[in-house]
Amino acid sequence: LEFRRVLFRSPGAPMPRPMADAEAAEARIRPVSHLDALALDRLYAAVTPLPVQRLEANRLADWERSAGGPGVPRSSLTPLLRFADVRTFVMESPGGGKDGTALDALLQVGVAQEDQPHYLRVIARPEADVAALVRFGLGTIGERLPDHRHDHGVVAPVRTYEAPLDRRLEEAGFEAVASVTLLVKETLVRVAEPALVPATR
Repeated sequence: LEFRRVLFRSPGAPMPRPMADAEAAEARIRPVSHLDALALDRLYAAVTPLPVQRLEANRLADWERSAGGPGVPRSSLTPLLRFADVRTFVMESPGGGKDGTALDALLQVGVAQEDQPHYLRVIARPEADVAALVRFGLGTIGERLPDHRHDHGVVAPVRTYEAPLDRRLEEAGFEAVASVTLLVKETLVRVAEPALVPATR
């Protein structure tokens, strides 16, 4: 059983200005690379309960594809939305962690292709301050809007175990508009294994 909140930032709410490269670098934000696959897998494992990990069954190859397109993370909203542009970014841990490759957060932004909301998805360690990352994501979406007529708001799905991410999004102008319940039943099937029988004469 898993609960998700859907947060929405209404059209017309002013978008933050796009973050300059130097400002993004200071906030440890950069585009994702296929070399980040292992660090992304570790980040995902650190913040995602084991039953959800088993259900989603993400592999290193899935994380490697994040550098070239939508890839993971997946969301129940993703199949319903069509994007003209999807980009993924990461926020490095201060000092890179123990091995110099650790990540504090992942950001995925999608600019809508049709009359539908744009998309923002964040996976972050609970102790990470993602305010700058959310602002960067909104600025990235705003930068790619042809004009204000294509602003249909921004939707952001958040899972309940990802708190306090929802509060950081609310501080950036998002409001909860819906909740989604995902029912998951894990089943075990007993499989008969052949037993060794002593040979008899």
